[in-house]
Amino acid sequence: VHNALYYPPMLNLNKLIHPDFAIFRVAEVYKEPIQREYAVAFFNGYGTEINQFAPGHPDYEEKQYKYLGKTSRILRENTENFTAGKLTPLIETLHDSIWVNQWEMADKSIYTIFSLKPEGFKGKLFKVDEKSDHHVVDLWHHKELKITADGYVEAETNSFDKSFIGTNNEGNVDCIAVLPKSINAKLDGNKLSLHASSGTAIKVWAGDPSYSKEPLTLSISSQQILLNEKFDRYEGKIVVQLFEQDLLLDEVIFYVAPGTPRLISNKETTLAEPKTPTGMVKIPIGKFLYKTTHGDAFIPYPTEGLDQTYDMNSFYMDKFPVTNIQFKNFMESTSYQPNDPTNFLKHWINGTIPKGEENFPVVYISYEDAKAYAAWAKKRLPTELEWQYAAQTTLLNEWPWKQQKPVTRKEQFVTETLTVTAIEGIDPKHTNLGDGKPFAVGSYSKGANPHGLQDLVGCVWQLTNDLYESGSYRYIIMKGGSYFKPSSSWWYVQGGPRELHYRQALLRVSQSFERNSTVGFRCVKDAL
Repeated sequence: VHNALYYPPMLNLNKLIHPDFAIFRVAEVYKEPIQREYAVAFFNGYGTEINQFAPGHPDYEEKQYKYLGKTSRILRENTENFTAGKLTPLIETLHDSIWVNQWEMADKSIYTIFSLKPEGFKGKLFKVDEKSDHHVVDLWHHKELKITADGYVEAETNSFDKSFIGTNNEGNVDCIAVLPKSINAKLDGNKLSLHASSGTAIKVWAGDPSYSKEPLTLSISSQQILLNEKFDRYEGKIVVQLFEQDLLLDEVIFYVAPGTPRLISNKETTLAEPKTPTGMVKIPIGKFLYKTTHGDAFIPYPTEGLDQTYDMNSFYMDKFPVTNIQFKNFMESTSYQPNDPTNFLKHWINGTIPKGEENFPVVYISYEDAKAYAAWAKKRLPTELEWQYAAQTTLLNEWPWKQQKPVTRKEQFVTETLTVTAIEGIDPKHTNLGDGKPFAVGSYSKGANPHGLQDLVGCVWQLTNDLYESGSYRYIIMKGGSYFKPSSSWWYVQGGPRELHYRQALLRVSQSFERNSTVGFRCVKDAL
């Protein structure tokens, strides 16, 4: 077997006769680039012996050792297939100059592929039997494959320089596996949920598995991880593998597209109260179908959790947005000073509330300012889901006030029954229409929702706890619209009263940037 295979189809008959014998392919690193030697060994399901008798470490050595590491990892993690499985050499394929060996166990099949196509190859190549409880994974490129309607799988081999033909550096490989579906995994935004009923460990990789890095190793029990906590701002392929000791049982692959919004804030908890605190309203338990809308945006809005029905716990929410006088009480009680004071309470005069504006919503506050107040009040900021549930109720109202009843409309020859979600005429009785003038909370009592929450829309944009990361951006989700409706550049922030399902992103440039005259907040508290 020392340098014995030089003619296609590169098949080692010794392996066919005695598959459990670990034949080694000799590779003489010092002579020339030898990717072909690693590829042929891999194709035949055995390892490589490195001849280092001669001195020297050529510049191509490290790159080719990485290639060897990639072939070796697959051989080791599927060693039973290569030493105890049924080998069917050179199965039927649709193309010349590319060969496939099948290594079959009772519940797992591996296909090693060797190609002499310098331009590379991608397309239908060989047939596999489709099984409902199995799936097909490309272990070389780490991606899931679909079986075509006529029963084929698509292989892919990388290109190589045509000048390598006839040398020890020619050829390239692929490896495809048919694996039992053993991993229960779901990626929703920033949350990766994992579970397996067999095996000894789950490994999660940021990018392709490699000996040059370490995976996140987890138990097989049900669990949920936050990608940002484990892999920081990484965007790209997430490979999840299930192992029984050192043997690969299953693999699933996810892809985090660049710029994907990911929720990086954690929902907080408070001491649960048995009775409704003063100034708050109890929001009852219920089921809630979560849908949102938004305006034009050059930064994508999140899709995490959308169109799902949630079982909501009971909690309390402030009847009104937090006011200037309430925030002043907090300041006096705690001597709070922000670490970035720029624009902090900019509308106050020498640290004093303007006369007559004590019950106006507090504005010119940042996310950190609002959270500090909430902690002092033994409350917390609501998640967007909580804010919207409390505002819309289980009826999914579009606006806080009374909704129209279902109506019947006839159009041409079609009769349809519609549940109209339009309001009964937005007018000054319900909310500020966007005249640009701030006002005291409670000024529009007829705009209350069925729970009695007031100033949900058209007052101030209300911060939620939800903080998202989207590539190079971070932003906070706000709800409700404000008393100001811009007449230009409306595509950035559409003000005035906004529908309860409408969301607006507030970029996290700095605390001073977040502080402005149209952004306030209200708090929630957990209930028994």
